[in-house]
Amino acid sequence: MKYEIRDYDFDIIEMVKAGWERINGVKTQFIAGFAIYIAAAIIVQLTLGLVFPQGTTEAPNFLNQQIVGILSYPVLMPIMAGIIMMAIQQYRGETVDFKSVFNYFYMTGKLALAGVIIYVLTVIGFLLFIIPGIYVSVAYAFTIPLIIDKNMDVWEAMELSRKTVTKHWFKVAGLMGLLSIIVFISAIPLGIGLVWTIPLMFVTLYGLAYPVMFEGEV
Repeated sequence: MKYEIRDYDFDIIEMVKAGWERINGVKTQFIAGFAIYIAAAIIVQLTLGLVFPQGTTEAPNFLNQQIVGILSYPVLMPIMAGIIMMAIQQYRGETVDFKSVFNYFYMTGKLALAGVIIYVLTVIGFLLFIIPGIYVSVAYAFTIPLIIDKNMDVWEAMELSRKTVTKHWFKVAGLMGLLSIIVFISAIPLGIGLVWTIPLMFVTLYGLAYPVMFEGEV
């Protein structure tokens, strides 16, 4: 199916305010889903670290760190996809259940491949004077939900994400940047604020911005 590049627009501050209003009643689900992701990341990286030693703080093994990161994608990308889809399901009025983070392992191949390609392109971009890396990391931000939600192939989803984001790249980057700052600040007092800001990040990006950008509504 051919998807149209939509003509969209949004106000960054209003989008974040709307996201804040929508997290009531679903914070626990998102935090539980994110906790599963963190636990899986720790277990996978500790396990792979036995084969690919990470080195020490004073002398880290950067190559092995990259290898471990990439090899963790088949486990972590489907879980992240599940958290993202929870936000889209909430937007559509569907039941939000943290156990749905396990629903997308049947698409592990596509999701892991997308993760690897985006990672490689981002690294190359940062090596090319940083700015291309920033562009790539923002432009491909909606690849994962497009693969799941629209059942798109990896490159097709990447290109639709890139072309759509590029129409208002600075606004999308601004939204992502503001949310990142909010999450960072909320983590300072013992991480307590993350109970609100982690759900806010997912709900705003994927439960609000995604529908506006790819479905023309909210």
